[in-house]
Amino acid sequence: METPNPFKELESDAICPPHLKDELVSEIDLIRNVIAVIDLYVGDLFGLASALVNPPQATPEDTNPPYETTP
Repeated sequence: METPNPFKELESDAICPPHLKDELVSEIDLIRNVIAVIDLYVGDLFGLASALVNPPQATPEDTNPPYETTP
């Protein structure tokens, strides 16, 4: 005997009105656009923070060391 799928009970037989479908699609588009803008600005911020945490190391071949050391 097959067990009934509990998710089938959650599905409604009602039809979604067209204006509700348009509102949902519009809301999803808004969320996608906001995430794209956040990614544009915050993605560079994480790259900058990573560069600040891991500064370049000076090697003997460097003519311009990244920072001066005081004796």
